[in-house]
Amino acid sequence: MGRLLPVALAIAVAGCGQGTNGTAGADAEAPSLLNTGERQVFFGDLHLHTSYSLDAAAAKTNTTPDDAYLFAKGEQVDYLGRMLQRHTPLDFLAVTDHAEYLGTVRAAMAGEIPLPGDQDEWDRLFAHDGGATMFELFGMAVAGLYGESREGLVDPARSYEAWQDTIAAAQRHNNPGTFTAFVAFEYSPTYRANGAHLHRNVIFRGPDYPAMPFSALDSMNHEALWAYAETNRARGIESLMIPHNANLSDGLAFPYNDTYGQPMSVDYAARRAANEPLVEITQIKGTSETRPELSPDDEFADFEIINSDGDLAGAYVRTGLARGMELAEALGVNPFEQGFVGATDFHSGISSTEEDNYPGALGLSDDHANAAAILGDVSPVIGSPLANLSASGLTGVWAEENTRESLFAAFQRRETFATSGPRMRVRLFAGWSDPSSFADSADWATRAYQWGVPMGGNLAAPPAGSTGPTLIVQAARDPESGNLDRIQIVKVWREDGRSLERIYNVAWSGDRLQGEDGRLPAVGNTVDAGTATFTNTIGTAELIGSWTDPDFDPGQRAFYYARVLEIPTPRWATYLSVASGIALAPETKPWLQERAWTSPVYYTPASGV
Repeated sequence: MGRLLPVALAIAVAGCGQGTNGTAGADAEAPSLLNTGERQVFFGDLHLHTSYSLDAAAAKTNTTPDDAYLFAKGEQVDYLGRMLQRHTPLDFLAVTDHAEYLGTVRAAMAGEIPLPGDQDEWDRLFAHDGGATMFELFGMAVAGLYGESREGLVDPARSYEAWQDTIAAAQRHNNPGTFTAFVAFEYSPTYRANGAHLHRNVIFRGPDYPAMPFSALDSMNHEALWAYAETNRARGIESLMIPHNANLSDGLAFPYNDTYGQPMSVDYAARRAANEPLVEITQIKGTSETRPELSPDDEFADFEIINSDGDLAGAYVRTGLARGMELAEALGVNPFEQGFVGATDFHSGISSTEEDNYPGALGLSDDHANAAAILGDVSPVIGSPLANLSASGLTGVWAEENTRESLFAAFQRRETFATSGPRMRVRLFAGWSDPSSFADSADWATRAYQWGVPMGGNLAAPPAGSTGPTLIVQAARDPESGNLDRIQIVKVWREDGRSLERIYNVAWSGDRLQGEDGRLPAVGNTVDAGTATFTNTIGTAELIGSWTDPDFDPGQRAFYYARVLEIPTPRWATYLSVASGIALAPETKPWLQERAWTSPVYYTPASGV
């Protein structure tokens, strides 16, 4: 394992690596270790749909952007006839309704737009009789991207009105210093031949916005979306794009070619890097970090995996970022040098990421009133019951204050981390010298920024005589979730034309000892599936450690990120199973190990090769 920092911090650490058992009770106070320095942590969701989205409206979701912001702020909201409320409010939210047919399907569902075709079929879709789901209507809309069946659904005037409503809702709910409401939309090209999702969430800094969003009806090629953003930027309208969860991309999320089939150029790589500093690593449709086929030595690679087609290495973030280093060797620019965010992609208008407070995310398509279908039927999206997915995810941001300007600047510098839903707090710094001189200082975080770079940063060239970079990692649990199991460092590097990876355990709870293979015994499991309960009698409230790369080669490109695991806790399906009396399907685990991923720190050799 790596070196451990001294535990004599200004605020006591509840647990710190090997030989330290820092168990905490379920009612332990919220850890305060990470609330130091000029930047604080804020949590939010950057990918949420309301009834203004075509597929959400088709699934009978009834929420509006106003409802979405109210729910995020901790207020009660009506969803499918039930009044729902978060346990803990969020700090920021972006409503990202699909730009395609924005607001028109909602109007059609209300009978305000006559639609062509067989009226009986439309009536069936409206009523959701006979098993119709949002996917049927979404399929019709996708056909419209190719010039088919657009009549009725395309209504520029109504979409303009919906966009202005979206902006106005964000303006009403934005409260600098207390809650940040971002104006945003989702650009959603979905390809007929392979079903590939190459969607992107477009987040505006404000206070100025374009007259209309850019949709796949305007162009299926994301280079055109970048041109839209670049034109707006020249007019003072700033935005960034966040590629959608990559696992449904058919391997095209991290490509070698542009969307015209040409080998990636330097210009393409530079534009992608400039416009897309972040990538979504987890959400309701699964996690895109990696999978066992790509990372056979990673014992935690099977987290919330769904069916993926095409080039797997191009559909998962870890191998995708490795491909970015490979392309940088040829182009001199890394197109995939990105930070991590987590989001929901819920089509409910409510960011209900708490497993014990999750009512479904897809309107009538997964309404928990129909528990038998949710727990047992195979979803056409993931190829297994929806019960196999967690209520993911959230983005953590380190910023000076909770404002649009401060949070957006943090997005741009990639000082973000993703979680699978809980509000665990994670910090990571990387530098070249020994950090022990300031580890026990009251202003350690301020000095850490001076010492090195935070998550998302680029390491400078190593000083003469330096060994490997040292990473400092701290994590504190969500007071309403499970204790922490461990902190790991994931290293990916280039060597002799290949991309390699290795995972290191850095700090963990209890007195477990690593085996010769570097693995730790499991932390244990207190989940009682029969009652959907667990106890925080294992794990620890806080972990802190440092690690120095033992195999660093200054001539090799590399990136490093931290992964923090909780102890096992019940998944939402277990709570639903207990409440409904309907058993889980055999393939559904009643528990999961929630986790967080920091944005990587990148190292590029001075030669750039």
